[in-house]
Amino acid sequence: MSVWNQKLRKSMMAAGVSAALAVSGAAAAQQGGQAAPHGGQGGAPAQGQMPEMTDEQRQLMQEMRSVQQELQQTQAQLSEMEQQAYENNPDLGQKRDALQAKIAEKMSSGGYDAEKQFEEMKATMSKYEGGGQQPSEEEVKAFRQQQQEFQQRQQQAFQDEEVQSMAQELRGDVEQVMKQNNPQAKDLFSKMEERSKEMQQLREKAMKMRQGGQGG
Repeated sequence: MSVWNQKLRKSMMAAGVSAALAVSGAAAAQQGGQAAPHGGQGGAPAQGQMPEMTDEQRQLMQEMRSVQQELQQTQAQLSEMEQQAYENNPDLGQKRDALQAKIAEKMSSGGYDAEKQFEEMKATMSKYEGGGQQPSEEEVKAFRQQQQEFQQRQQQAFQDEEVQSMAQELRGDVEQVMKQNNPQAKDLFSKMEERSKEMQQLREKAMKMRQGGQGG
């Protein structure tokens, strides 16, 4: 029940052509990978049944959780400031709309309509939001395929030079407004960057540990 909702929410977060792109490219990318450290918990245990964790692994997991918590808190604070920046500056909102429209346009080709697909995925999500109704296996499969194509097209759109330069310009403008309005925004951006790097290092360490465990 809740697993389906979690999957859907993750899909939508990953698929959504959202405002997050405007400010925290790094944060959005990081968010996409957040499932990794928790993979053993909510993900597929079949991958490798990890019998018992060593003290070192346990400590690493704890470190990852704590860094992730800090990341989420920082991200939440920045999101709030970002929201204010958009509310107080209508021209930023126009630029964001233009960027979203451009991404949708680059994604839509060969009869594919990105906006229509996005709305359909949102509708599917809200249909099963409460958990009272269960989707059939066919629906889950269809949704996954729909989401996969959306994400592939979105990734391709993000590689487009026009999209990249528009996103970069918007990100710069929003950051500037946020820093002007909030003295602590600069520190939060720095913290976000540091913690993202730290998380990356911890992930690499965890991967090496896992490979080492498999090898021995």
